[in-house]
Amino acid sequence: MDESLYHLFYRQEEHHWWFAARSEIVRGIIRHYGNVRSGDTVLDIGCGTGAMLKALAGDYKVVGLDTSPLAVKYSLQRGCEDVFQMPVQDFPRGRFRVQAALLLDVIEHIEDDVAVLKAAREIIEPDGRVIITVPAHMWMWSAHDVVNHHRRRYSKAGLKTALVRAGLEPVKLTFYNTWLFPLLAARKLLDRARGNDSAHLTGQQPNRAVNTLLKTIFASEKYILQAVNLPVGVSLLAVARPAVAHVNCV
Repeated sequence: MDESLYHLFYRQEEHHWWFAARSEIVRGIIRHYGNVRSGDTVLDIGCGTGAMLKALAGDYKVVGLDTSPLAVKYSLQRGCEDVFQMPVQDFPRGRFRVQAALLLDVIEHIEDDVAVLKAAREIIEPDGRVIITVPAHMWMWSAHDVVNHHRRRYSKAGLKTALVRAGLEPVKLTFYNTWLFPLLAARKLLDRARGNDSAHLTGQQPNRAVNTLLKTIFASEKYILQAVNLPVGVSLLAVARPAVAHVNCV
């Protein structure tokens, strides 16, 4: 991503409605589907400025990984300690027993998404989980995707195919950001029709009342997602485990 986005995210990531609600949803998914216990190691691959590491640190041993030196710098400024600047393939597996690996809005930035998913599978314990979020629907492609250096948005079938090719078996695969989907989809389509696609490039935080309302609506999905999958949404969320054929025998 552009360096300017890291500066923006560092300022906003703990409070902006989208980041804050996603954090609540993912933390609920980790508790219910991550096969982790208190004190287990959770690795955030593509940890960005470290907001998720900070949110998880009270419950788990957290480790961060990012290829951006600026992202690592900001993660350290948040008080995170085990943060490494390196590609996931270079992660020092011998130093940590990773029970869950997170790829939160990461693989859409990477040309070979399957290779990164495979590397995550190889890092986690045999009974571990990989938790992934990605933007959904190529028809929702906009200037926001361009400025964030996305290479693709995903269909549900496309994400499942990538997981299976990486030797991962989906445990949960669902859309999310569902309640706000009609509003956000309509805005994208309207902006495109008006030739004003660049109007909402990258999330300026709305005023406090609107920000709180949007966060409350979005974050409320955490209760639904613990029980069922949602049929449509702005994004996709998956929890996957190593496929049986890929689990190393001891």
